[in-house]
Amino acid sequence: MPEETAKASKGGPPAWPWSESFWRLLFPPRCLTCEALLPPPPGLPLCRSCQRQFTPAGLICPRCGTIFRLGQPCGCPLDTLPLKGLYALSWYEGAWRRMLHRLKFEQKRSLARPLGRWLGELVARETAWEPELVIPVPLHRRRLAERGYNQALLLARFAAQALQLPLRPLLVKPKPTLPQSSLSYQQRRENVRGAFAYRGKPLPGKRALLVDDIYSTGATMQEAARVLSEQGLIVYGAAAAFTPRLSPPC
Repeated sequence: MPEETAKASKGGPPAWPWSESFWRLLFPPRCLTCEALLPPPPGLPLCRSCQRQFTPAGLICPRCGTIFRLGQPCGCPLDTLPLKGLYALSWYEGAWRRMLHRLKFEQKRSLARPLGRWLGELVARETAWEPELVIPVPLHRRRLAERGYNQALLLARFAAQALQLPLRPLLVKPKPTLPQSSLSYQQRRENVRGAFAYRGKPLPGKRALLVDDIYSTGATMQEAARVLSEQGLIVYGAAAAFTPRLSPPC
């Protein structure tokens, strides 16, 4: 897949390709959670009512799960962890959970455009990571054939556009795994152990943003980050939703 970038005007916000205006004309923007039409000009992809109910997550410690926006202290050492940071848009609950189910299981691929761009914009605004490329968490070919698309890839594509960075699918998933949702924390770690492989040239020292739809125990993203870090990449994670771990990681 070719690298994807978004053009930008010098010294200003990203200037989206001409097709963006055409897209908005054909498919007027709707609220992510209630699907109400949104008035111009473009802003948050939520209506006013859903904005009042929206609970942001933000920066999260990938070791202990502390949400930093809540002002909680966290002194976890991350130098030995393959994932050096984590950012999530919101909690995996309520209307946000239902919206992600529509994206993941009900063919609502159009949700990935505003969701991925919003995720990319907030990573740029609220972190100091300065990633140099965006990598999606892959699906096994069997799961991809069943679903017809990889929601993490869609999110990563639009996050990369918002960040004006190349999209690099450097991971593959040759090993099929069980659905993580029915497993305990330890079972999830074992389930994804060795599930990912790296393809492409090593990129030592490059800062990568690893994108997935949901981060819960972190087993999937941590294993994917481990494979990338073995190739010399410095890996940060971004997800559309976060849910507390089933049990402490250490």
